[in-house]
Amino acid sequence: MEQRKINEREDPRVLRTRHLLLQAFSDLYSEKGFHAMTVQDITDRARVNRGTFYSHFEDKSAILEGWLREQFQQRVANPVLSSGPWSLSTFRLLIQRVVEWLTQLHQSTRSAERSLIPLVVTTLQEALFELLWQGFKSVAGSGLDQQIDLETVAMVTSWAIFGTGFQCFHQWDEQKVVSPPGELASQVTRVLMSGLAQALPAFPLK
Repeated sequence: MEQRKINEREDPRVLRTRHLLLQAFSDLYSEKGFHAMTVQDITDRARVNRGTFYSHFEDKSAILEGWLREQFQQRVANPVLSSGPWSLSTFRLLIQRVVEWLTQLHQSTRSAERSLIPLVVTTLQEALFELLWQGFKSVAGSGLDQQIDLETVAMVTSWAIFGTGFQCFHQWDEQKVVSPPGELASQVTRVLMSGLAQALPAFPLK
């Protein structure tokens, strides 16, 4: 049964249908907002039936989570992973991409939908944690501080990075001046690197 599910997820037709649903959701999110759209709106836009929707997603919250993860992959993970081996510049790029994307997400999110923030926070922090964990594992080698668990390093780092971007939400809402993403990325990188240098001696600092 599990192998069947894996094969179904890899089926081009299944992947295409999922893409259509996510694209329909993305378009409607921009046009109407999350609360105003219905599952029927999504299926009409994607030109599939409701049964097909529920074979992919449990409800609207589930497709929102799927959309957030897809957006994270496209806007953050892919550019970072394609930039080369993990290094200081990769780390800075990651932070900058997170801040830039949260800036765009804030601009496209209506004030009435700020109730979605807890789900956004949970989904994106988990995605960021997974990306960092894989990245740190690729450079940790035998130089990892044996008193510090690699998963803990990734978790703490992910919250530090995500917290920087999330704090911008409040500053934007209060119409405060926010540093450009590149400048914020440099500042956060400098703060975090001293701790990473101790926990991951093998992490490239150039």
